[in-house]
Amino acid sequence: MRVIGLAAALVWVAAAQASAQAPVAPPPGALFFACGTQEAVEADALAHLSAAVPDPTEREAHLEAARAAIGKLNELRADLFAGNAVEAPYQPAARLVALSAAAPSAELAELYRRTAEDQFARLHLSAAREQVNWAAGLSDPARAYAYFVIASKGCTMDEENTRWLKAQVSQGGWFTVSKYGADADFAAWLLVQHADQDVPFQTEMLRILEPLVAAKETSQSFYAYLYDRVAVNSGRAQRYGTQGRCTAAGVWEPREVEQPEKLDERRAAVGLGPEADYIAVFNCTGAPRG
Repeated sequence: MRVIGLAAALVWVAAAQASAQAPVAPPPGALFFACGTQEAVEADALAHLSAAVPDPTEREAHLEAARAAIGKLNELRADLFAGNAVEAPYQPAARLVALSAAAPSAELAELYRRTAEDQFARLHLSAAREQVNWAAGLSDPARAYAYFVIASKGCTMDEENTRWLKAQVSQGGWFTVSKYGADADFAAWLLVQHADQDVPFQTEMLRILEPLVAAKETSQSFYAYLYDRVAVNSGRAQRYGTQGRCTAAGVWEPREVEQPEKLDERRAAVGLGPEADYIAVFNCTGAPRG
């Protein structure tokens, strides 16, 4: 089983640590999840809960609350994909569901549906950190258990989305602004940004997007984010300071940046604000080092 700790901020940005040992005691307040079979994930989640709450009677109360929260999230997902209103922080996913329902083609509908799944899965971390929606009122041990189980359901999502997008781009090219609209450009970029298991594909998409930026067929800021993602995934210094990690509770730092003295100048050139403002957005409370 692959055990992962997330140090994340913004809707689509998450940095992960991996360990071959299971279960691994998480740092206090950290939110972990594991990729594996449902049985293995639930067993590992229970092992974490047992370590946090040794008393069996007390542990059962935390477990009952966590399972109720998981049930609440399952109901939320059904509402979301039925087109019903959902509460924070899941509105971005709801917007993509609405775009899918109104899409003029099956191709676009599937793009938006897959991106809605992407955002729904990643927004679980926001709900858990902010203790809202399904995570509201949960104790820390119950919240950790629920998140452990909930987050694991997205483990294969990025790989499946990458396979689908590869086929689409191979057949019809990029989802350009003039042909498909700005929302489609965003949705396709988001799936590429999360294709970290296939860096050659990200690299190829970066090559394809570069001339499209000048033609205004894709966003220059999307190109900047992907440039940094590819650089970091390839072991190189990034250019725009978009990729980073939580190095301590409450502290987010960008990974290595080329010519850091000119960072804000480069960011401004692609429509990004100052790095200091970007850093201020990140929530690293209780995050593991990454």
